[in-house]
Amino acid sequence: MKVHIVSLGCPKNLVDSENILGELKRRGAKITFNPQEADAIVINTCGFIEDAKKESIETIFQAVRLKEQGNCRRLIVTGCLSQRYRQELEQGIPEVDAYFGARSINDVQRSIAETLGLTHCNGWEHAREVTTAPVYAYLKIAEGCDNRCSFCAIPLIRGPYQSRPMDEIVTEARRLITMGIQELILVAQDTTYYGQDLGQEVELADLVEVLSQIEGVRWLRLLYTYPNRITDRLIDVIAEHPNVCKYLDVPIQHISDRILKRMLRGTNRREIETIIEKLCQRIPDLAIRTTVMVGFPGESDSDFQQLYDFVETSRFERLGVFQFSPEEGTPAFDFRPQVPENVKQERYDALMALQQEISWEENQKLVGEKLLVHIDRFDDEKGCFQGRTEWDSPEIDNCVYVKGEVNEGEFYSVLIQSATQYELYGIID
Repeated sequence: MKVHIVSLGCPKNLVDSENILGELKRRGAKITFNPQEADAIVINTCGFIEDAKKESIETIFQAVRLKEQGNCRRLIVTGCLSQRYRQELEQGIPEVDAYFGARSINDVQRSIAETLGLTHCNGWEHAREVTTAPVYAYLKIAEGCDNRCSFCAIPLIRGPYQSRPMDEIVTEARRLITMGIQELILVAQDTTYYGQDLGQEVELADLVEVLSQIEGVRWLRLLYTYPNRITDRLIDVIAEHPNVCKYLDVPIQHISDRILKRMLRGTNRREIETIIEKLCQRIPDLAIRTTVMVGFPGESDSDFQQLYDFVETSRFERLGVFQFSPEEGTPAFDFRPQVPENVKQERYDALMALQQEISWEENQKLVGEKLLVHIDRFDDEKGCFQGRTEWDSPEIDNCVYVKGEVNEGEFYSVLIQSATQYELYGIID
């Protein structure tokens, strides 16, 4: 049986998809990247915000059309959308053969395999089909979330926070390294919460230190770190270990104390400013990536101006901007007043324009510099290879286009010759 999987949403979802693929392959399925030739299609959905829901539903309908044409015999849907809206989906799209949720992924992947009639097992249990190999791999360190941000439905979908045992994570990391992967990217809904539910004195800093000492780990990258849980010890570990990327993803969401309180973020402007200042002082070459939200219910012109001014003065190396999306079941769904859609868009556009200017100015400073670049892939459109610096995560941050003879997954010194807002161009040094 040939199986095709569509993975939507975040890197955490991608890890789930890769585990599903690994289980199906272990049971005898052949993996295909062409949905047209697949006997079965598995769609791992995202249900985080409205746009993600729409994308998931459209993807399901596309697969339904393939099934109606006779190409696909079995269609399975799993992930966050079906976890949250399973009954509605079963009624609205009955062409799908089976729906599964997003919790207890080991049980889900076994159930999917059994639904497809794949009962024969061989190879390693919990083997994972890493689709981003040999360049990098995401390493999920926990499931669920115990934060109760008023706008976020993830705790409703994924359940409470569950840290993976450290030895289990280390074992997976070693296995990934044996596959030739040199960059590991730690992910969870909140990586800085790691260990608090394990009933023992262990924290993210301990895990990072252990992983950094594994032979073959060239880059270790941290995503989804909450500002109010970044400890002095974590900062020290990042600063002291050369293979821990001098890059930190710190989503602040807003800077207005009034909005942060309504968001139930558990922090305030002073704490955010303090941790950012501390990070910059103790890790001088650190690149901070953050995400902010515009249009949260009740966000006034003054609140937005505070956010705009803060972004302007902080000059974050990387910035993502999102518009508030009302999610059923969350407190913010009923908050009033709602910000008009056109105002949300105006604020989004203003912040993005500001960040483009900042990014362009910072990138111009890199022209003439020699940077270590990790090569991701060959870009057919550009006619050269594409890679990243240690200050860039895959898919979401800047990229470097490199001329010269290189190999995917390897590291090279690159002389930067020119730059745009989000791209650097260079040659092998």
